[in-house]
Amino acid sequence: IKHSWHHHALWNVTSGRVVGELHQTPTNGWNLIDDPVEGHSNWFPEKMGEIVSRTEFWCDVLSLTPPLGVFMEEMRKAVAIVVERSKSRMHPVIIRMMFANIVGAPVNCGKIVKKLTKDLPEDGNVHLWVGAWRQGVSWNHAKIIAVDGKYL
Repeated sequence: IKHSWHHHALWNVTSGRVVGELHQTPTNGWNLIDDPVEGHSNWFPEKMGEIVSRTEFWCDVLSLTPPLGVFMEEMRKAVAIVVERSKSRMHPVIIRMMFANIVGAPVNCGKIVKKLTKDLPEDGNVHLWVGAWRQGVSWNHAKIIAVDGKYL
């Protein structure tokens, strides 16, 4: 393979399984006649954090926008779990996050890193990389999380 020396640093292979069912909000939204009830998707940020917290080696997160509010709280909890687990690891755990290019709403990657790592111990063995698409159009509102080539 031409770029094999970048394996586990710049790319990984996912061949695992989806954790449970594919998740969408609102649940069964296509069958709804009326607007969903208030709080219909409160479970979703917690589920995203639970999947990220399973990370042993690497995690890729793709989303239209960086996490805000309860999404940021759950991502911070997940990163904290990974950082704590990483302390005994010889090789760093890699977490990469990539966000879309929305006209008029640029992503400040440094601020996202600071928010995700605020109050975390510095002796963790985690490399957290945050990036943003900067040119042209990007992807839809899907959130994709791949963990260790096992969970999607």
